Amino acid sequence: MSSKMINPMNPWRLTIILLSVLSLISCDRDNDNELTVPDMDKPTATTQLTLENAPIMDGSDSTEPLRSLLMCRLLGVECQWYQKLATDGTWGVTPVWTTLSQGEKDAIQKILLNRNTHGSFVSLIDGDNDIIITARGISRDEQAYAAEKGVSLLSYPVAKDAFVFIVNPKNPVRNLTIEQIQKIYTGEIRNWKEVGGNDATINPYIRNANSGSQEKMETIVMNGLQMIDWPEMVGYVMLSPYYQLEQDENGIAYTPFYYYDTIVNDDRTQVIGVNSVMPGKKTIENNSYPYVTEVMASVRADVDRSSTAYQLFYQLAAGRHNAIVKESGYIVCKR
Repeated sequence: MSSKMINPMNPWRLTIILLSVLSLISCDRDNDNELTVPDMDKPTATTQLTLENAPIMDGSDSTEPLRSLLMCRLLGVECQWYQKLATDGTWGVTPVWTTLSQGEKDAIQKILLNRNTHGSFVSLIDGDNDIIITARGISRDEQAYAAEKGVSLLSYPVAKDAFVFIVNPKNPVRNLTIEQIQKIYTGEIRNWKEVGGNDATINPYIRNANSGSQEKMETIVMNGLQMIDWPEMVGYVMLSPYYQLEQDENGIAYTPFYYYDTIVNDDRTQVIGVNSVMPGKKTIENNSYPYVTEVMASVRADVDRSSTAYQLFYQLAAGRHNAIVKESGYIVCKR
């Protein structure tokens, strides 16, 4: 983690307010006025976004299409979905570079960063980006780092996602209960036949500490239970679970639904149900799937209320850009 110092815009030490904010705000709140967020300061300016004044956007690997679409739609840049056939086969959104001058290309590359979930939070705390869109809120380690730096963040949900479990398609198991998942990851259940599958040892894959997936697993699934220490099962990138399960019929792993459904979008893995509810846009939207999550936009609490970063943050919170959120493939928050 970076240890460099920052110079906050406000000289006094800020307290961490993120947890209290998140305890009061969720995607399914009632808000009839699309452009008003009652629990947030209104921007003190209305500025047309340009390549020169656009805020630096950063965030999770899984939110890259949304960030790219926001940049393109708000700046009037032509963009398209594309599959990265030359590398990993995943899907993303890219500007149509052939329509842009070299200066425009350089500006866009400075605006759009992709330091992943943990890296983007650290960079926001350090003042190295302006607004982040992440698959989770701030982690415990990131809270501690923010407190050390005297920095506070503002966060708001802008879309709905889900935390899902995936297996090799040859694995006959298509549903697990919450208790079974917890026992697999504490080591109490070690054979698939104990949960209706083949007589084979379960290989439970995990993610690295502070990744968006690992933080969600520890906080919303394990809920205080101690996961067994499996260093040989750790994957360090978003595609790790997919590579691992492609080769392992007896594995299980976890990932954001949006990453599985929209970015990877292939048949190398199979998503399974939890408590007999399959994750999908309908069960995420109506919250019947057990592990519905929220995609968060975040800025520093000391951000200038007239800045384009704060204006965009407020507009996202107010639902002003829900059409772009929907275009990205995410489920919009109810307002």
